[in-house]
Amino acid sequence: MSKYEIISTLVSVLAIIVSTISLVRTRKLAKEQLELERVTAELSRLQIEGIEQEKAEKTKPNFNVTLSKLGKSYYFYITNTGQGTAYNVNFELVDCEDSPLTSDVSEKFPHPEMKLNSRVKLIAAIHMQSPLKYQAKVTWQDAERKNHDEIFWLTL
Repeated sequence: MSKYEIISTLVSVLAIIVSTISLVRTRKLAKEQLELERVTAELSRLQIEGIEQEKAEKTKPNFNVTLSKLGKSYYFYITNTGQGTAYNVNFELVDCEDSPLTSDVSEKFPHPEMKLNSRVKLIAAIHMQSPLKYQAKVTWQDAERKNHDEIFWLTL
């Protein structure tokens, strides 16, 4: 082999080595790029879910039930603090043998509609032998007429 053939062979081998290194690096970068695209797609999906959840929260009622003393009388307050409207709202005390609820409940419930910041006030006939805590259940329907309920623990 002549000197030029050896140099030509060395240059060819060097070109193959450079090409191989370049190919390996390109594959590695392509793999990292695909991983980044997958992570970006997952983040986008999570953001979309978050936005949808925020949108659902804006149309969802959120109830708060309290037992408060005003003067010498006690009252149950059922309040919708959520952004959405609740329909056919009902209120009951669960497992309460000596219920402090008066006939006031049958007149006010089921409540046809409770919008944002709506409140219903019920008289509570509390006496010395009344329990110190109550379990209250609020049931309602949303705009799609799906039934929901929530349990609250109230104390004197």
